[in-house]
Amino acid sequence: VGRQMFDLIRDLNVIDKYLEAAYVHREAFDGTCDDAFDHEDSDDEEGTMMDNNNNNGEPLGTKIRGCTMGMGGHAAFASILWSAPASDPTTGETTDFYGALGELPADVLLLFGSADSWCTPAVAKRMHATLADRRGGVDDDGDDDDGSDGISPAERYVSVENAGHCPNHEAPAAVASVLLRWIGASRRSEVTLVSAERSRIKEQWGDAVLREVSIEESRNLGMVDR
Repeated sequence: VGRQMFDLIRDLNVIDKYLEAAYVHREAFDGTCDDAFDHEDSDDEEGTMMDNNNNNGEPLGTKIRGCTMGMGGHAAFASILWSAPASDPTTGETTDFYGALGELPADVLLLFGSADSWCTPAVAKRMHATLADRRGGVDDDGDDDDGSDGISPAERYVSVENAGHCPNHEAPAAVASVLLRWIGASRRSEVTLVSAERSRIKEQWGDAVLREVSIEESRNLGMVDR
């Protein structure tokens, strides 16, 4: 059964359907444009990605299919399909995703495409709120945090408008602009991740718009989304 499912899910037509659901812009994965994963695109003076539309990209579905053809592809698929439930490493007790997330002792940046039909904005907001409820861990200056200094690990959520499930691929310039600020910050809870002049960023197939979501907005979820 596992082998039949593996062969079905890696069929090019099936992969294409998954990609259609995952992306806002078909030209981001169908080979119409050069793939940012394959080429070093030059940047303009403002740091936005230049339009390098040479019409010679390889479809992403073909690349995904190619990754399944080598040794170990089926075994990797099976390990995901039949993996054991997550457990607490200290107690061994089974936990769910949000339970494990709430124990994560590190700064976390959430970057989600606003048009993600799988990990929807409601999922991102619940993750954001769960992270904000943490106490202790490692604070954003890298020290162990027992909560005595009033500093907890940082958690920030940036929505990438006009992008789907793979914003790092569909909006690479926008994602990079946020990541560079986050990585270079000494105080990640305070750094400006989205400035007014850099909220709209040019991508090959249209502008991506960045918006930071406040914790107040993330906590204001309806009963269905919770």
